[in-house]
Amino acid sequence: MKRELYEQMQAKREREHLAAERDRRRSLILSGLACLAWATLGLVCYGYAFHTTDPGWAEIDKWGAYVITYGGVSYTLLRAYRKGEERGDW
Repeated sequence: MKRELYEQMQAKREREHLAAERDRRRSLILSGLACLAWATLGLVCYGYAFHTTDPGWAEIDKWGAYVITYGGVSYTLLRAYRKGEERGDW
């Protein structure tokens, strides 16, 4: 194999590797931010449960906050894992 061709192939693979790493890093950062958003939304709902005077509505708000937080974070993490599998990250 000619040295010139070999160096071109190395440069191409290096660019592809850097692009793949950039995509992986971006996806993980966005997933982390989405998890923080779900947690914040759940905390807002939970905070509303503290300010509600009706115990029935407070209970509904509390369990709604649990569903929003745990459901949203779980969905986000599972989606990030699935997308990583499709990209070949792991």
